[in-house]
Amino acid sequence: MSVDPNDLFHKVVSTVRASTALAAKDVDFCRSLDVDVAASIDSNATEVMEMINGVLTSIDPHSDQLESGKDKLEDSWKDFSNLMDALFEKSDRSLDILTKRHTYTQEAKSLQYLDESQDKESSPLVRISKPQLQFERPVDNSESHPFIPLLVEKPHSMKPLSECLRLIPEEDDMPEHYSQPYSYEIDHQEYDASVLVKSDPIPSQPWNGTEAIWVDNMESLHDLLLELKKYKEIAVDLEHHDYRSYYGIVCLMQISTRDKDYLIDTISLREKLKILNEVFADPQIVKIFHGAFMDVIWLQRDLGLYVVSLFDTYHASRAVGLPRFSLAYLLEKYSNFKTSKKYQLADWRVRPLPKAMAAYARSDTHFLLNIYDQLRNQLIQENKLAGVLFESRKVAKRRFEYAAYRPKIPLASVYSSAEKANAWQTLMYQYNIPPEKEMLLKKLYEWRDMISRRDDESSRFVMPNQLLVALVSYAPVDSIGVVSASNMMSDHVRSNSKEIANLIRKTEELPGSNSIHQSPKFKQSRSNIDIVKVLTITQVQQKVSQFKTLSESHASKNSIDTAGSSSLLLGDILSKNYAASEYLDGRAIEITDSQLKHRALEPLAKLSAFDNATSYTVSVVAKSENSENEKKQPNHITKEDRNATSNETDSKKPEMKENMDEIVTLKVSKGSGKKFRGNDLSKSSTVDVIDYNKSEKILQKNSGERNKNARKRSFDPYSAPNNSSGAPKTPKRRKATNRGKSASFKK
Repeated sequence: MSVDPNDLFHKVVSTVRASTALAAKDVDFCRSLDVDVAASIDSNATEVMEMINGVLTSIDPHSDQLESGKDKLEDSWKDFSNLMDALFEKSDRSLDILTKRHTYTQEAKSLQYLDESQDKESSPLVRISKPQLQFERPVDNSESHPFIPLLVEKPHSMKPLSECLRLIPEEDDMPEHYSQPYSYEIDHQEYDASVLVKSDPIPSQPWNGTEAIWVDNMESLHDLLLELKKYKEIAVDLEHHDYRSYYGIVCLMQISTRDKDYLIDTISLREKLKILNEVFADPQIVKIFHGAFMDVIWLQRDLGLYVVSLFDTYHASRAVGLPRFSLAYLLEKYSNFKTSKKYQLADWRVRPLPKAMAAYARSDTHFLLNIYDQLRNQLIQENKLAGVLFESRKVAKRRFEYAAYRPKIPLASVYSSAEKANAWQTLMYQYNIPPEKEMLLKKLYEWRDMISRRDDESSRFVMPNQLLVALVSYAPVDSIGVVSASNMMSDHVRSNSKEIANLIRKTEELPGSNSIHQSPKFKQSRSNIDIVKVLTITQVQQKVSQFKTLSESHASKNSIDTAGSSSLLLGDILSKNYAASEYLDGRAIEITDSQLKHRALEPLAKLSAFDNATSYTVSVVAKSENSENEKKQPNHITKEDRNATSNETDSKKPEMKENMDEIVTLKVSKGSGKKFRGNDLSKSSTVDVIDYNKSEKILQKNSGERNKNARKRSFDPYSAPNNSSGAPKTPKRRKATNRGKSASFKK
């Protein structure tokens, strides 16, 4: 039975519309109005439920079936909804596979992989001798002058070479330097017309049917030059090594044309490759690079080559909006080639070059011309080609400069091995080194840089950053401590361990260094440090001699006569005679030296009056044997005793002289104005005298002592009358409170 798809689609749409309209109405209310309507609804519900159960059974025979009833259906409807969502997703994926099966099958058949076969020659275990020892032009790492371009001649020039090799004098933020020789040509020479028009992409040569041509002598180099001049575009890439060299070495150059691939040995032909400027500087030949940001630097630094009419596929991939910009992604997307970055960091100095490494190097440029065709057409279609050519020109104009002559303000057009003046500060923040260790870090960093320049080695080969930080942290002062500071021990550090230990010791002794010769586990306060355990006998003797030298110099400075014509602190300020003056009614009156001396002596004379202060001596009477009897006697003294005592005191009283400088202040009594009712003391002829020697010594007693035999007085409330002070008082009666409404409100 054939069903018309259009008729079926219309029926499905009508059913969905009817069900949507029915859901908006009250079905239960309609069922209650008519029995026939209720029976029809139940019959249709049962039929739909059976259809749903049939679908569930076809998907999963073990799935739970839907049961009739509104409550049961609502509980199981969520599971059914999730199951249907999963079914729709599987259906969509199956439809995509059916519609794109032919495309996937074709791509899977055409996808090629880089041969990663491992053999003995692909991983040499022997140590390679340094090729820079055989260079005709020795490597210069001294940075005693700015970088001088290596050009001997300048093909395809618009400005003469002599003008480009003039030393530009130093300016505000730019030290003296030489300009980029082809900077003017890169900006003013036009690209070939073929770059600006769309054309059908030219497929690359079969990967398995071709081999790269090895170029390592002058004869093959001349043949290569003649071959490259025939083409309008070439693909170029470089392989660089910077682990066993201070600046790095270009070890291999790959060049591909539409027909052939070339691998050029840049180690053996290092001084001969300048003739390739006839192609690299030709504006009518487009040079396709991917990520030429560093390639143009390496070419001019090591080989003296400069690129005019550069097309960078990295900037092209960014302009078209690809999700990734790596060369591996471009090879997989546009050329159906799966490469590997296994040999990206390999040692490219090895000779002869293993087959696996040669295949990897060849793959970087073999498909690049076809990728350029596709990206160029897409850029022209999207009107983005001009922006990519502008960015490619900026990359081609970059120049190399030594670190000592780098711009004070970093520029994207100038590359230097050290972008910052104080490069060790980056290590401080990266490894959380305390500030007191900065001086030691700087000294070790400078030592590492000096050894790296001298031996033409990379800094991470001489002393890795982890080893440098370990030496700064532990600060060992002997060769054994230097060797055992870290597990990452290099040959240079091991052979120069004594020199490094002496450098650390001398740095620790500098005035600006606050660190101590000990590991972090012995960090403690200086008061708890045993100097004998920390310092050796030689170091202690050295410290003592330094202390003696400082003390003698300090004593000699103090022995200088400061009363001469100058002052050590204020110079000649105090030695000069300055006239003093005062102002009266706007007129300046000069004060003579005698007046100044008189004014200075006045306060001294007043202060000398304190020397005439009168002192009093109080005699202490020793305790006699009759003290016990005196305590028992009453404190009253008879009139005769009082007179005798008074006469005796007057005879023993020393004669007091009146002090004329004594100041007497009369205190004004603020009385209440009441008249004193007692007897007038002025009218009394006699005054009672109390003998304090016979009185009881209250202060000599301990107030805290209690008489243990004393009986505590108890209080009897009924023994005293009610009106006495000892009886308890009756409690006060409280004022009666209003327990009803305490306020009234009015409308």
